[in-house]
Amino acid sequence: MIAPRLLVPLCGWMLLSSVAANAQQQSPPPAFDAAKAWSSFETLLHDNYGYFDRAGIDGDAILAAFAARAKAAPSDKAFIDTLQLVSHNFADPHFIVGPFEADDWAIIPTSSDLFGTYDGAAFRIGEVRAGSDALAKGVRSGMTVLRIDGDTPRAAIEAVTGRPFAALSPVQVAFAFNVALAGRRKQPRSLDIVDGRRRRTIALAATSDQAARIETGPLVDVERHGTLGIIRINNALGDQALIKQFGEALATLADTTTLLIDLRNTPSGGNTSVARGIMGHFVDHDRPYQTHVIPYETRVLGPTRKFTEFVAPYGRHYAGKVYVAGGHWTGSMGEGLMIGFDAIGATTVGTDLAHLLGGLSNETIDGSAAKVDIGTEQLFTVTGLPREAYRPNLYLDRAERDRTADPVLTATGSGGSPAR
Repeated sequence: MIAPRLLVPLCGWMLLSSVAANAQQQSPPPAFDAAKAWSSFETLLHDNYGYFDRAGIDGDAILAAFAARAKAAPSDKAFIDTLQLVSHNFADPHFIVGPFEADDWAIIPTSSDLFGTYDGAAFRIGEVRAGSDALAKGVRSGMTVLRIDGDTPRAAIEAVTGRPFAALSPVQVAFAFNVALAGRRKQPRSLDIVDGRRRRTIALAATSDQAARIETGPLVDVERHGTLGIIRINNALGDQALIKQFGEALATLADTTTLLIDLRNTPSGGNTSVARGIMGHFVDHDRPYQTHVIPYETRVLGPTRKFTEFVAPYGRHYAGKVYVAGGHWTGSMGEGLMIGFDAIGATTVGTDLAHLLGGLSNETIDGSAAKVDIGTEQLFTVTGLPREAYRPNLYLDRAERDRTADPVLTATGSGGSPAR
């Protein structure tokens, strides 16, 4: 039995150590200056944010939409609330503004259990997270969402973004819909859905409940199905203890001919040290696995800074066939592992990933107590594809397990197994 963890990071700025966090809480808050803080925030995004402009996102237009409101904010809390709206308009789960209040929106994908879609006519459930209260309550893919906590999806999206629905791009609508489905921080939710021809109201637990269960659970789960071994990583890619526990788990499966590394429950990022400690078991010489570009160097200093990161052999080598599974709850370093394993020859399987953009930095701005997480490194596959554009080798419409089957095991020819 693998021991439960003591701590798992749940989101970007929460990666601070408890000592640093306590010291930060004891420091006197900076004097609030709305104009100064907004100027500092704008400069941070223009100089450092790697995804300021992309398809469906016009960074300057977003800032222009909120500039007057931010500079007129009567308090730092009101200012931070405005920055949170700005971050939602950038439709990037890695772009997070804190500190948080009880009525703030949940952070996705860590605190989410539903993936929603919008086709221009209807808002629907695309996937339901394995192990979630939503799955237990009978929410299923394909159901139409009529209301979220009493509001229509359009009204909820406007609340998440602070802008009229008609002013939003499809990328922004999709992101905000998923934030709305996750609800408010640590608060239960209510969904009105159409199930076939029947309308139902379903009361759901706070998405933070599932995050808390995972936080106190084991770092990995290990299964064996004949010659197939499975290692499921439970949102622990930021925990250095995972390196040792993964090696120990792999050792128990050394006689298997096929291995599935399941990253479908890794929404909260992690670090490259842990990732290299995992991938090192599957290479016999140094191999490239991802490429970094630092936008600040080009925008401010002039010359481009670009480098490729390698994984070196580490620990006991596994020589069998390797599959790596990912999906909508595979975020940040989980996505890095997907492209990394692809680069070193494993077969990836699953659906679209969480699209947490770039390598994360924790930033502060002048004139406010706001803490800002943004992707300050653009990340690419070793062949030059943006990480957020990557799709698994074996692409599935849905990848999450339920009580009766596992689409990943079916796709790899290993059969199906119920979700836990």
